[in-house]
Amino acid sequence: MKKALILTLKLLALIALTLIYMGEIDLTPLYAHLKPKYRPSAVYYVSVLSALAVFLILLDFVQVTLIWLYRRRVRTVSDDNFVIGIRHLYSIILVIGLVIGLLSLFQIHIRDVLTSISIIFAGLAILTKDYVSNMINGMILTFSGQISIGDNICIGQHRGKIIDITLQNIHLINDDDDVIYIPNNTAMNTDITNYTRRPIKRISLDFEIDLKYLNNVEELERYLIEALKPFAEQIQPDSPYLRIAEISRGSVACKFQYILRVPDKDLERVIRRTVARRLVRLISAREKYVDKISGLPDGREEA
Repeated sequence: MKKALILTLKLLALIALTLIYMGEIDLTPLYAHLKPKYRPSAVYYVSVLSALAVFLILLDFVQVTLIWLYRRRVRTVSDDNFVIGIRHLYSIILVIGLVIGLLSLFQIHIRDVLTSISIIFAGLAILTKDYVSNMINGMILTFSGQISIGDNICIGQHRGKIIDITLQNIHLINDDDDVIYIPNNTAMNTDITNYTRRPIKRISLDFEIDLKYLNNVEELERYLIEALKPFAEQIQPDSPYLRIAEISRGSVACKFQYILRVPDKDLERVIRRTVARRLVRLISAREKYVDKISGLPDGREEA
């Protein structure tokens, strides 16, 4: 009800201001008390201000209408890439319109400004090229659909969930609840791994274990799978397994992977913590046992 009232008032204001700008509503009585030399200026300022107000209200109507039609078509109320992109375009057009309106208010023509300070504009273009490039890349990322708010991605060394995409940065929140701001230019020039978009939501816990703490891979796999028993209902059957990623002279890099029935970031974090603690417990127990055995190779001796 409140939104409908606000839209109605905006529509009435838009109609009234449009009629004033077109001269259909006579405001001459308002200028009667002014001196004759001030009346042309008053008419000019009223015309410019009414035009600027029409522009602002009309632009707001276009934004609200596009977002409403889109949400009605896709049946969603949350903000996705399209909604964010429309708001970014709205902000850019709004700033440009306000600058032009203010210049017109002071009777400054845009063409004269561009001609007289073209050298300054060239310098500003050089100084703000990174900012403009970030804005353009932000629009590309927003409308490309390759990444969206809520996706779990990895950009360079940073992995986390996207909580916002602005004209300057991508906002990630990692497993430690730290918010990371990644410039759009960096995202465009770096490989991005989108874990949310892959067809199988496989969770992977990467770790490295010293060979002297490892009896055999099968035993370690059974030990880690046992840690998943409290979460058996949330994990697909037969999906947990231990994969050897890399073998070095003194250690083995492993990936313990499993598939959740339903993607759940909080549940994933709990399972990661449980498996990691169980792995630490195993290594700690075997370290105390191995340290009592003399002459055991530690991988640092020369072959």
